[in-house]
Amino acid sequence: MANFPLAGLKVLDFSRVVAGPYATRMLSDLGAEVLKVEPPEGDVTRKLAKRDSGVSGNYLQLNIGKQNICLDLKAEGAPELVRQLAAEADIVVENFRPGIMDKFGIGWEDLSKVNPRLVMLSISGYGQNGPERAKAAYAPVLHAEMGLIARQAEMSGGRATDIQFAMADSYSSLHGIIAILSALRTLDETGEGQHIDLAMLNVLHSTDDYAHFALDNIWPKAPENLVWEAPEKRQVLITADMKWLWIMFSTKDGLQDPTPEGADIPTKVRLRREAMEQHIQSYSSFDALTATMDRLNLAWGEVHPFGPDVYEQPSIESLGTIVDVTDDAGNARRTVQSPYRFSKSKSGIDSSAKTAKRGEHNVTALQNWLGLTDEEISHLSDTKALRSD
Repeated sequence: MANFPLAGLKVLDFSRVVAGPYATRMLSDLGAEVLKVEPPEGDVTRKLAKRDSGVSGNYLQLNIGKQNICLDLKAEGAPELVRQLAAEADIVVENFRPGIMDKFGIGWEDLSKVNPRLVMLSISGYGQNGPERAKAAYAPVLHAEMGLIARQAEMSGGRATDIQFAMADSYSSLHGIIAILSALRTLDETGEGQHIDLAMLNVLHSTDDYAHFALDNIWPKAPENLVWEAPEKRQVLITADMKWLWIMFSTKDGLQDPTPEGADIPTKVRLRREAMEQHIQSYSSFDALTATMDRLNLAWGEVHPFGPDVYEQPSIESLGTIVDVTDDAGNARRTVQSPYRFSKSKSGIDSSAKTAKRGEHNVTALQNWLGLTDEEISHLSDTKALRSD
């Protein structure tokens, strides 16, 4: 992993689902050695979407490139093994409910004693010490409680439903990375590690660019419909309000004003929007329309149906967005590359990357991290502390 920014760092990853696994996937892509500690029942996302063979695409995307040991924390010797691994780690990431790690004797107080330089990230819904610390918190729960779902429904005129993006989880992973790197910087200066308490509810409010409306008790104006029907039964989104579009098309593209003299404002707006709709659909082709929008310097994007075709757009290949990999069953698969492009450093995965089976690295990881003998590893398997597929 030479020339990777985080080469040499060791990450012990207890996280599951999305909040945490995405952070550790990115740390791995940046060169850190990530050892995922998976429970006997497996990360629930392994089988999230049905496949004939191999893990789900979700699990593959969030966990490819990581080493994997399968550990039953309830078994004899498992907590002690975790403490030994933490003594060798630079970073620990977990997203259990608050108190679970402490229950097994592997919480922050326990691990910091064996490794004072450790940086530990704990991601939870409501924080480690708050009144709702024990409440279950998946992303949709946080989306509901911070007002996002209600806001989307009211502003779009639709029913209240969750957004199709695990925003709370993904944003918490990204903020977790920022916090980890900040703590590592402090470690360089002080020689002391620290615990990071990251609440997903805090993350959502911190990243919400509409938060000021609620704080000032001002309801945001419902956005205009930016999506227009276009030639060839396609749709285009144009990020400009109606007034600016009218100015552009009427002064630079020959669109005539259909408004009768003396019409009131609502009538004028309605007639001009109808004229705009007809004008946009009147082009001989979709390409002719987009050529005009480019000439008018309008920011536009085609509304692509969600599916494989979204990865056939012109910039996808040049950006290296998709990478060919191998899953746990040996199948050829595709997944998404990390977005970092450095002028001097390397990042990301290559076609040699594969998804580990549960417990695939029980032996090699424990030998490399701790120097355990075959007999010691066999004993951990005999006590059912270590499991494998």
